Amino acid sequence: MTGLSSDQVAELVSEVFVLLGGAWQPVQGRRRVLGLYRAVVLALYLMRRNESQAVAGELFGCSQSSVSRVARRLRPLLRQATAQLAGQVRVQAKRSTTSTVLIDGFLAPTGERAGVPGMYSGKRHDSGFNVQAVSDLAGRLVDTGLPCPGGRHDSKALAESGVADRWASHLQPDGPGMLGDLGYLGTPAITGTRKPPKGELTDVQRACNTSINSLRAAVERAIAHLTNWKILDTGWRGRLTEFPEVLRTVTGLEIYRVWS
Repeated sequence: MTGLSSDQVAELVSEVFVLLGGAWQPVQGRRRVLGLYRAVVLALYLMRRNESQAVAGELFGCSQSSVSRVARRLRPLLRQATAQLAGQVRVQAKRSTTSTVLIDGFLAPTGERAGVPGMYSGKRHDSGFNVQAVSDLAGRLVDTGLPCPGGRHDSKALAESGVADRWASHLQPDGPGMLGDLGYLGTPAITGTRKPPKGELTDVQRACNTSINSLRAAVERAIAHLTNWKILDTGWRGRLTEFPEVLRTVTGLEIYRVWS
């Protein structure tokens, strides 16, 4: 239901309990319909499966309004509970002077929203957010950037998402390097070479492209694991203003799943 091991869930429940000040049930008045453990599992389930709140309410034996309250209450706490590990993983990767990182973007669909321009991606034929994901060479997620409109090209989203600033040391000419696909041409990221019009690549260029693509496969695996949190894959139905927090929470949970 959650994508996490039972030990990881139990640890998260303990962390959330501490963040709540050691109290989940009210001292007076009506008790919450769900205990803290089931409430945390419910919040994780909603992000992992992206099920409707009405169906989740039937599954957990509570009303849709209770599901909504639990999700809004616990989602920020789950982000806080994983923030320290996520920060440590990012800092460790940034401080490495020998480890190249990988960059790629994916579309987190939201559907068309009235009055919100620039969300449609012609490349992916859907509306949503362009999310920039950073992984290590082993395919483990280490960071995501701020979501950008889906119509934004990866080369622009690299800077607008904040990834270029956070990983500036890797993008320096003498840095460890950041590998990207041809969508990052014109940026400081290391990319392959595009075939020239009416021309051919040299043998060396073909070999370089092959090497870069073989390494880049790892970031595609990292994105595949990240979008196993279906809230980033099958469509965010909530307010668009809430999506950045959701992305940070899911990023922290995926890093926690892989690195803890």
